[in-house]
Amino acid sequence: MSKANHREIELKLRVPSPMARSVDLDVAGKGGSRRVHLQAVYLDTPDGDLASHRLAWRLRKEGRSWVQTLKAATAGDHTGLDRFEHEVQRGSTNVAPAFDHTLHAGTPAGELLAEVLAGAGTPVEQRFHTDIWRRSRKVRTRAGTVELAFDRGKVASGERSMHVCELEIELVSGSVSAVFDTARKWVTTHGLWLDSVNKAMRGRLAASTDAELPLVKANIPQLSPAMSADEAVRVMVRACLPQVMHNASAVSEGLGGHEHVHQARIGIRRIRTVLREFAEHLPSINASWNEQLAVTFGQLGELRDREVVLAEWTSVLAANGAPPFSLPVAHDTDPRDILRHRDFSLLLLDLLEFAYGTPDDTTAPCAAVIAAVLQRLHRQIRRRSKKFATGSVEYRHATRKTVKRLRYIAELSASLYSPRKVKKFLTTVAPAQERLGELNDLLVAAEIYQSLTDRHGQAWFAVGWLKARERAAVKRAIAPLQRVADAEPFWR
Repeated sequence: MSKANHREIELKLRVPSPMARSVDLDVAGKGGSRRVHLQAVYLDTPDGDLASHRLAWRLRKEGRSWVQTLKAATAGDHTGLDRFEHEVQRGSTNVAPAFDHTLHAGTPAGELLAEVLAGAGTPVEQRFHTDIWRRSRKVRTRAGTVELAFDRGKVASGERSMHVCELEIELVSGSVSAVFDTARKWVTTHGLWLDSVNKAMRGRLAASTDAELPLVKANIPQLSPAMSADEAVRVMVRACLPQVMHNASAVSEGLGGHEHVHQARIGIRRIRTVLREFAEHLPSINASWNEQLAVTFGQLGELRDREVVLAEWTSVLAANGAPPFSLPVAHDTDPRDILRHRDFSLLLLDLLEFAYGTPDDTTAPCAAVIAAVLQRLHRQIRRRSKKFATGSVEYRHATRKTVKRLRYIAELSASLYSPRKVKKFLTTVAPAQERLGELNDLLVAAEIYQSLTDRHGQAWFAVGWLKARERAAVKRAIAPLQRVADAEPFWR
């Protein structure tokens, strides 16, 4: 019985069905490829205890051989790029061997598995299975060697199944840049897109009654005062990326809805904040990243703004006497097209490579740089709070964005400071952000109804009704904003 214990560095790209044949031929190349039938079963408790600890435990038949595999996320990784993998060869038998968690003993993932199994309220059981045909080939690049694996088949639980058509790119040797360079080639050549929905996620969805994947919200990174500013910023970006990648993948796969789009957009905003606020301190940040993120952010924002009108204000206006008229179709742009776009996948690859890249330890200590950024944002809010009541729409909008940036940097750097002081500060920020958000939604709705007045005169009622409430909304925001301006800084 042989064992293999290693870290798995891997990216996954979604292959649209029309491109499956050309991808298969390209992976096959001029020879040296291997095609194998893979059939696997995955275990978990009915409550998903293993999944909640980011563990995947399977027994897979590879040709005629059985392999038991345990996968676990490495510390600080939520993107799925970097995982711990422990494999145990279970021989070539006609009958599947029984799962045995003791075979993973002595490994970090094995110890975690044993702990989870001991504390689980229910025993593990087969939750789903996969039936995959894989074509694979190793490819040399300038940065190292990668293995391409094109998988087609299904993941199923009971009567419910989900299609699998994906290209995995795994590092065999050399630099992780080999994985990113190879992924860029396939995205560009074949129109593939970055996909973080792995087989285990599909299987868990198939085993449930849900129609959508779970939402993924913000992660809080663990920073250390010993980190350089460059390293800390990379860790921040690494913590922000899962909120973008997982929610965007859910939408791209048709397994997510409006809230997934909203969460992806929040994740994009958080990354933009980090890049914007630290760009002047770090030469490693590419200025074009923020510009490119702004494009996707704006496209998704247009969809969200229209949704605010349709979902939140239409019924309110009708209840207050608005004359009825048929609103135009919300938007003819599908968010899947935005999130599958080649440029967006290439941008995510750039950000992933930055986040996992080698930090520049010659930059200043992170605590000093982060404190300077927090102080600058707080000072801006102090200035803006004095003129907020009489400021223009643009001035108030900029104030709202500054409050959000302060909150995001405070959250992302929280591990460097006193938890009590950070919590107290953020508790002060939350009401201000909520009131400013209400004002913004009111103004966005008025602007959209204003754009409809040329074709629908009835829209003037909505414009007037919404504008009449602007002054009260501004007034409600003044006191919470002032409390943020007066709040005691936790970073001193």
